Amino acid sequence: MKKIPFNHFNDFYLNHKSGVDSVSGNVFASGKYIRDAHTALLEVNLAKLCGREYAVVTGSCTDALFFAMKAAGVRAGDEVIVPAFSYIASLSPVLMCNAVPVFADICPDNLMIDPDQIEKLISPKTRAILVVQLFGSMLNAAPIREIADKHNLVIIEDAAQALGAQRCGLPGGKSGDVSCISFDPTKIVSAFATGGVVLTDNSEIFREVKQLIHHGRNSSDEYISLGYNSKMSEISAALINLQLDVLDETLAAYRRVASAYFERLKDNSLILAITPGTEVNPTFHKFVIACEHRDSLRKHLADHGIETRVHYNTLLNEHKLLCGFNHRTGKLPVSDVMKNKVLSLPIYPGLGSDELDYICDCIAKWQF
Repeated sequence: MKKIPFNHFNDFYLNHKSGVDSVSGNVFASGKYIRDAHTALLEVNLAKLCGREYAVVTGSCTDALFFAMKAAGVRAGDEVIVPAFSYIASLSPVLMCNAVPVFADICPDNLMIDPDQIEKLISPKTRAILVVQLFGSMLNAAPIREIADKHNLVIIEDAAQALGAQRCGLPGGKSGDVSCISFDPTKIVSAFATGGVVLTDNSEIFREVKQLIHHGRNSSDEYISLGYNSKMSEISAALINLQLDVLDETLAAYRRVASAYFERLKDNSLILAITPGTEVNPTFHKFVIACEHRDSLRKHLADHGIETRVHYNTLLNEHKLLCGFNHRTGKLPVSDVMKNKVLSLPIYPGLGSDELDYICDCIAKWQF
């Protein structure tokens, strides 16, 4: 029996050891560990990659989302429309702003927020729409932009999983008035720790976020507002830059694995692979299938040494955290069904053809 982990977080290091060691050694020797040349270069690189005017790196993507909301004018009592099917970090920044999350349903084909449901949830208190790009894919932002412009709402893009993805030429991190991306260890590009970035074309939002990450300090070294301490280390910035240098190669490896999965699983009537659609060039940060008897399949794969994950079996509106906060929930028929069907299979550049064959053979042999 093979042992196949869900991910290999050390793949990049093992394949680029000399580069990682060299960059790390240079940073340690420099004595400059926070917001120096590597961070400045990273912000330039990310702004260019995502087609934005401004980028500010932060200590985490959760911080980035919180700062994005505050800088975009989300205040206590404002309502923010949020997809119910997402990670907790899409919700907690809303609550940190003392705003009111309003939970929307998702589309069954891509598992992202359903534009047709958004307008039904808008009230006089609505301030923003949180668009979450899931699993390395991207939704069609055009109808959401139309709704936002009609109602004078801000779009905040949680593109945590979408760095390197494109839809009709539009890169991940470009769809919002302000957008955020994650560099935690689970992501295709990692800070080798936690990290995030705020991206925008709005100079006022940019200046506000720059103050928020450094205790409310302005360009004159005056502390003019209540701020926070959320800075990425120089070593993390340097390592992200190193990964960006080979991003095309890395994404090609993920896409090869995903393509093999699609080919091997296409005739299995018991499962449905979540496809990105013809307009999307995804990263396949996750490879997700849907299955009526998900827990049975997951146990079967575990019994054969294959590690899987479930993203996400608890909807955001179901978390106990919400007991102390105001919130609203729309009708969620698709989310309620899909949370019990989704299963994420192993995917990473080092996943070989023999391992892929083993996983797909095990799925083919599964009986519930």
